[in-house]
This record gives sequence, structure tokens and C-alpha cells, in this order.
Amino acid sequence: MTVEAGQPFPNFTAQSQEGETVNLQALGENANLVVFFYPKATTRGCVRETTEFGQRQEEFAALGTKLVGVSVDDVGLQKDHAIQCSAGFPLLCDTDKSLTTELGILSERGMAQRTTYLVDRKGIIRTVFDNVAVDGHVDAVLQAVQQLPA
Repeated sequence: MTVEAGQPFPNFTAQSQEGETVNLQALGENANLVVFFYPKATTRGCVRETTEFGQRQEEFAALGTKLVGVSVDDVGLQKDHAIQCSAGFPLLCDTDKSLTTELGILSERGMAQRTTYLVDRKGIIRTVFDNVAVDGHVDAVLQAVQQLPA
């Protein structure tokens, strides 16, 4: 199954890099969400992407938008990734691959495909960025957030 723009983002609860239970629906109350999936924590491209989102976190926050990273990695690897990237936002563990499967972004290698979802305050997917190239991606997502109604 593939989830597309205009559809609700699936409700999902998972552990963060801190071992806390995070529910995306609750996190997105009164906020837009940028939910970005990366294949493997602590690898070069994933570190770049997560670091770039973190460096722009204040710009997203000023637009009422929270950031959430997701991979199929466990809490320990996500914690290492968060430290390496100075991530000040949740990095969720889809270790059972339920969300990546539901979204249709689980690769043949058993990892998430690099995909980003822009979810509005009502929980509706407004934009899907698939087959993401890291270069320029954060800028493109920020532009899409700026186009959302206030």
C-alpha cells in the first residue's frame, strides 16, 4: 500500500532515540509535521540529511512545524545518530517496519526508502517527497511548509 498526498498520515507510536514513547498524532496536535525517513542511521547521507534538518529546525518551528526522523534502526543506533547529528527532535524507531510497510516505502533491502512527508495540522499529507536526494532537500521541504495555510 502506498499513502499519498491528500490522505491521512497513519497513526504511529514508537520509541525515540531517548527510549521515550512518541505518538505522531499527539506530536502533531496544533503543528505541522515533517516526517522524514532515512535508510540507515549513522551513515553518511543520513547524517547529512538529519544534520541539515536540525540546522534549520528554528525556521521550521517559526512556521509551526515540528521535525521527526524515522528509520528501522533500534534505539541504540538512533541515539548514536542523534548525537552525531546534534538532533534536537525525535528520531523514531520503526524496528518492526510496520510504518514503512504501511507507507509502501520499505526497500527490498529491508530499510526505509529516503522519503519525506509534509503533514498538516489536521494530520493530512500535503506533500510527499520520494526518491529524495539530500542536496537541496531541506530547502525544498521548507518551501513547501511556507506554502501551507497558516
